[in-house]
Amino acid sequence: MDDLGVASDDQVILAWLQAEIESPPFQEYLIGDPPKPSHLARGLALARNPDLANAEQNVGRRRIIASAHGFGVGTLIFAGLADDITWRRVRVSVSEVAEMLYSNRNAAWTTLAPATRKVAEGATNATRVFAGDDTNMHILALASTICHADPAPILSELICLRLPDGSISVVEGHARATAIVVEAHRLADGVDAYIGDSPSINNWAYL
Repeated sequence: MDDLGVASDDQVILAWLQAEIESPPFQEYLIGDPPKPSHLARGLALARNPDLANAEQNVGRRRIIASAHGFGVGTLIFAGLADDITWRRVRVSVSEVAEMLYSNRNAAWTTLAPATRKVAEGATNATRVFAGDDTNMHILALASTICHADPAPILSELICLRLPDGSISVVEGHARATAIVVEAHRLADGVDAYIGDSPSINNWAYL
């Protein structure tokens, strides 16, 4: 693992939004009910034309990720965490990604990696264990993109937390991490990630 330096909440939030913004389900979430297409247009602009020096943009992105995932407010996937996470940007090898843990309580991930929760187990099972939803298709579609792109694509950063025992848990990018391990041969130089440390990690609901 190569440490690339300190990262801010704003950088992590931008990476998270960029990773999700092209997903139809996430776009539907942004539109809302009753539908407000302007909300999607705003989200797309914040992801596609970012200016991290613009405080208004940063507030807008934070509002979206806080609402969708509990970032900074101790709810949803951040349940039990205080707003005290410090982030670093790192470069990790695919073998290090393989050792990362799934943190999501979604039954798809516990189905794919029931023994270890490790991404390596999920990657091994992605083609032979049905997750119960469209997770397998999503993983294999991402893997196909990685396999056939020339050159290999630049992927959104994985967003992770460091657990008390030193292991790393994925917070955002479960399917992407799995596809990375499936197509390890295409990513010899590794991938980028954000890893967070928090004094409140012992209280995290997803340990």
